[in-house]
Amino acid sequence: MPSSRLRRTISVWKWLPALLLAASGCAGEEVPRTYPVQGKVILKNGTPLAGGAIVFTSVADPELRGYGTIAKDGTFMLDTIALTRNARGQRLHGAVEGAFSVNIRPDGGAGGPRKGAFTLKKTYRVEAKENNEITVVVE
Repeated sequence: MPSSRLRRTISVWKWLPALLLAASGCAGEEVPRTYPVQGKVILKNGTPLAGGAIVFTSVADPELRGYGTIAKDGTFMLDTIALTRNARGQRLHGAVEGAFSVNIRPDGGAGGPRKGAFTLKKTYRVEAKENNEITVVVE
């Protein structure tokens, strides 16, 4: 007859697959699905906006935002900061699917930072696809 210690060991091994499966589900962090977003910010006359920051804020959930830096040639790429259950920030490449309002914070270049961040009237859409190329027009 097996000892009580051996019976406990066998019992643990019997349940180990179920315990591991349950633990992996608990340990997994639920983060939103994001899709790559890149683009260019241009002025109404077609000139690129040279430098600054861009923020895409989800219309459906304003807590979801895509952030990017506008390069000197007007180009940008977005990343999303998702908060996990442990209140840690996790950086995700791209943005979630949906409609977004866009906020621009221009950079003044050699003259220093410009005042006056502004939100565009038009909304832009991120689609569930592998490449979202968006041209943001500042009117």
